[in-house]
Amino acid sequence: MALLAFSPAIAGAVSPPVTGQAATANAAFLAYAPPPADAKALCLVDTGVNATPDLAPGLVSATALDGGTGSDVDPLAHGTIDAAVAGGVGYGVLGAWPQLKIVSIRGTDFPSPGQSPTYQYDDYVDGILRCVAFSREAQIAAIDLPLSSKIPPTPDQREAFANAVAQATKQGVTILAAAGNDPGDLQLPANQPGVFAVGAGDASSAACPFSATTGLTFFAPGCGIDQINSVGETFCCGNGTSQASAFTSGVLVALRSYAPELTPAAAVQFLLSTTRNGHLDAAAAFRAAGLGAIVDAGTAAIPKPPAAVAAAPPAPAARRVPRPSVKRVTWRRGVLVITLRTIAKRTKLHAKLMFTHGKARYVVTSRRRLRVRTPLPRRVVLHLSRGALRSATVLARVSRRR
Repeated sequence: MALLAFSPAIAGAVSPPVTGQAATANAAFLAYAPPPADAKALCLVDTGVNATPDLAPGLVSATALDGGTGSDVDPLAHGTIDAAVAGGVGYGVLGAWPQLKIVSIRGTDFPSPGQSPTYQYDDYVDGILRCVAFSREAQIAAIDLPLSSKIPPTPDQREAFANAVAQATKQGVTILAAAGNDPGDLQLPANQPGVFAVGAGDASSAACPFSATTGLTFFAPGCGIDQINSVGETFCCGNGTSQASAFTSGVLVALRSYAPELTPAAAVQFLLSTTRNGHLDAAAAFRAAGLGAIVDAGTAAIPKPPAAVAAAPPAPAARRVPRPSVKRVTWRRGVLVITLRTIAKRTKLHAKLMFTHGKARYVVTSRRRLRVRTPLPRRVVLHLSRGALRSATVLARVSRRR
């Protein structure tokens, strides 16, 4: 009976029963595992979190260091996407552990319209301390710092960060951080003592091309993963060490929830000691911690694909969706307009906006013309989809108008 107490297959859900990242990390069982006696929480210090259908069930609170809105202030919905990768309940994406409780702390400023939010090194410190203040009330087991930086801290800032880490550790809270989206050395704060650094890996147990790797020993799924887009819809495929650290955070909090007797150091060690070539293996970590029954119960509850009907005629070969026929792509005064020559019924246009600095932005529409307020993108990549079919991609040239 306990196995039926939780099911992410809720009404209106559109996410597949097993995400690509869950399969890669051997973590599919977690989404269907019976609930623990008491689920612990993740404190996410990011750009804020929107209470989308994926996140509303587990969102304990959403506040901001500056006292303003706790909603996501990033046009790309960075914090909302990370939160859903960790704990989405299956409307847009099934997170690493859908039973996860999330305490969101917006650590960035409130940007001007169309601009990306910014943050300072002190915001890491203040964010950790705010999480520590919540730790007993919300039973926070981990803090995730997905926003990375290359700007070195002053000696005083470095000392303040070390003191904040020590306070979190004393409260039994693990701090995770994204390794950074540039090949080479780890970025801040992932390279600081006491921080569990997470790089991005792919389905073949290799590092994603963009991930920092130097001195890194732990990777989690971070390229080509299933996630939501900026409006909470199912999206494939996301990339980033932020998503990798968020997914790992969900697994780690789940491990601490099912085995509350574990110390933070022991829980981290189970993740590190059971990797496959340095890549997360959630089931192996749970079994090593004596939680094989949880793995088996969750695995048994994963929905099975419908049986094939023997008498059904073979389905006709699916026709590929044609590539988008682009009429023009213009950017003027902070507004990007993408116009197609035509778009068929029941077809969606997917636009990936890539910037010199920062993450890509994903926009979807079913109209022939897409208008979005955004900084000038460096590249615009387009494709069409119809149901489960998708077209080849097109690199569009952006005409900048004055």
